[in-house]
Amino acid sequence: MHGGKRKKRLSPYGLRLQAKQRLMHGFVKSKAGDAGVNLLINSESRLDNIIFRSGLVSTLRCARQWVNHKHFLVDGKTVNIPSFKVEPGQVISLKKEKMAENKLVKNNLEQNIKFPSYLNFDKQKFTINYLRLPQPEELNQEIDTSLVVE
Repeated sequence: MHGGKRKKRLSPYGLRLQAKQRLMHGFVKSKAGDAGVNLLINSESRLDNIIFRSGLVSTLRCARQWVNHKHFLVDGKTVNIPSFKVEPGQVISLKKEKMAENKLVKNNLEQNIKFPSYLNFDKQKFTINYLRLPQPEELNQEIDTSLVVE
């Protein structure tokens, strides 16, 4: 017989939660400043979120799907990871010219969507330039990040 405690086996959900908590701890604590603001800035820097904010698509789910289907280039290279962290100065473009003719894209752009000042969207070339990191006052203030960070 073993003299130590038996380790409780975690469910798949428990394993994912534990991994997420470890990731978040290192992710949020690694930068100076307000951890909640850092979390929001990092989420705004995701490729899927930038595409959503540009107005090319109407939902974040659609942006994720289009990234997964390799419809976008970052600095001329295909990226199919929605969580890809875009750095200021990088340029995102539609991979295929025919996507610029997509009815969904045209309809979304005609809606005159106001996008954040940290993005520059060129409607002629269908490119998004990530100019700078968003400022805290530009972030969604309705999210209580303290609940996530704790």
